[in-house]
Amino acid sequence: MAATAEQLRRALQEDPTLLLLNAYSREWVVPLFAEYLEPVDGSVSAEWFHERVAEALETVSWKGERSPAEHCRKWVDDRWLDTDYEEGRLRYRISAYALRAIQIVRELVDGQSAVTGARMESIAHAVHTLAAMTNPDREAQAQLIDEQILELTRKRDALQEGQLRLATVDEMQQQLAEILTMTRTLPADFRHLRTLVENRHQQIARRALTDGPGKAELVEEYLRQHDLLAQTVEGRAYKAFANVLTSASADTIRDDIDQILAEDFARNHMTAGQREQLETMFSTLLSEQLRVQRSYLRWMSSLPRILTRSAHGPHRRILTLIDHALSVGSDWVAAEPGRRSIDTDILRIGVAAVPDTSTVKLWRQPQQQTMTVTGAPVIQSDLPETDRGALRLAAGTSPKALTATINTLIASRHLVSGADVFEATPAEFQRLGALVTLLDLAVAHGHVDGTHREHVRISGDPEPALRVILPHLIFDTPIHLMTAEQR
Repeated sequence: MAATAEQLRRALQEDPTLLLLNAYSREWVVPLFAEYLEPVDGSVSAEWFHERVAEALETVSWKGERSPAEHCRKWVDDRWLDTDYEEGRLRYRISAYALRAIQIVRELVDGQSAVTGARMESIAHAVHTLAAMTNPDREAQAQLIDEQILELTRKRDALQEGQLRLATVDEMQQQLAEILTMTRTLPADFRHLRTLVENRHQQIARRALTDGPGKAELVEEYLRQHDLLAQTVEGRAYKAFANVLTSASADTIRDDIDQILAEDFARNHMTAGQREQLETMFSTLLSEQLRVQRSYLRWMSSLPRILTRSAHGPHRRILTLIDHALSVGSDWVAAEPGRRSIDTDILRIGVAAVPDTSTVKLWRQPQQQTMTVTGAPVIQSDLPETDRGALRLAAGTSPKALTATINTLIASRHLVSGADVFEATPAEFQRLGALVTLLDLAVAHGHVDGTHREHVRISGDPEPALRVILPHLIFDTPIHLMTAEQR
């Protein structure tokens, strides 16, 4: 349904994206976010970003008395920035609303027209797919598929007979622009979904803390029976998107991207930024999907603890007592401002035993220290299983182990690729460390062909099979590594 006039008016007054684009400071805030926050995969430290804000303020000669930290606090309140805490230190990351504002401005700057043949092809394909979905007749759907097969067969025959012309460079560029346009808003959408997950879980947590134990038990039962991520339109769309990312069609998309980048069109008619965006598109989507899933699992695991704590009688009493203490303290300070000592049982829980520290010596002149070194007792025990596994993995992916595999293969076939060596490596050592070692050996003793790529799969946690793309590595002579004594 199209938005009503009232919804449009409310969006202009409340939507953080539109408020940022309409703010007086937009001329320097939007470029600041685009330069320092948009490219970052995650968050930045508050201290570092405060320095960037101070530099921007000096450049634009902004009139105002706010410090960089105060500017950032306001941007957090305006929902242009999100906050994280890492080891107790504040960090900032760009919000989905600010990211969407940057994308709107960038689309205006690019000025690309949507009236293209590639856009019409996308619309036609989407309409045809929807027509098949909405038809409940299975025979009719099968007939549509037969017509598609027939049309593709005619197109293939015409192509083989030279009757069908090849695509022009202009048509290829239109199709490339269509792909990049469709994927441009995905990072902001993923970030918005993460914010949605966090907000929904925070609402439930606050409700559990403020309502009675019975309510907390009802919420906990609800969580056991319902998936919060599947209760929204965005969540259901995300799950469908994630299913495609992990389906068999994902390999087809990767292979198609590799083929595009290997052709002359990519080298001669695509910019470096376009090539990088296309090459990293799938890995970026996977990373964003995993971040949403991690955020969802983190909040789902924390909610039972919050609910259990809120439903437990003693904890409820402590929370109530803390609220009462804050209320009494606020009233006391308002009625009698100034310094005071706690010498009466104002909370009816006993007098606080606060020691007098006014005479405590807080600094002492350093004196010469003596130190005695004693031999530590030798503990005879077996190496932990995890350490033994780590040592075994390090040995199996070491240059010595992979060199032995390379030399064995060269003795029988005279020319070995990096994929051949990796496949010949025992399955337990087919890890990322082995690929890094192979790259080092190829740089030092073999050949690296950056124009071609190899595909290998590494197994083990967290993914049962992870597909890795690396340059074509070639080994044609045996490798003789120098020992420590020889060096």
